[in-house]
Amino acid sequence: MRDELKLVLPTSWEPDRNEFLVALGVSRGGLGEQFFGAVYDALFVASIEVKGEFKKYYSVEYANLAEYLEIRYGECLSEEDLEADRVFLVTWLPQVIDDIYEDNKLSTVLECIKKLEEAQNEDQI
Repeated sequence: MRDELKLVLPTSWEPDRNEFLVALGVSRGGLGEQFFGAVYDALFVASIEVKGEFKKYYSVEYANLAEYLEIRYGECLSEEDLEADRVFLVTWLPQVIDDIYEDNKLSTVLECIKKLEEAQNEDQI
């Protein structure tokens, strides 16, 4: 049975909960941390990091990651997305970022992750 994917999140950012919350402007110990801590968990803890999964278990069985993603999950990613250090397959979304809700913060969170990735890349130069 295939997992129902809610979001495919390719990133080269090394996930860090505290960095994530600080970048969103969320104070520790408050209601915001409860909401956006659950977002972090959904995106980076409870998700499937498919590049690692592929390398560890399926690289012998499938020719490449793109083939594995297409056959196993029914997902086709661009070359750029496949080049990311990590590709997270998210199977559930907390209400605060679920796009079925009108005032969701998904775009804000994705933009934050993009900025964290850019900052990390600048630090490595």
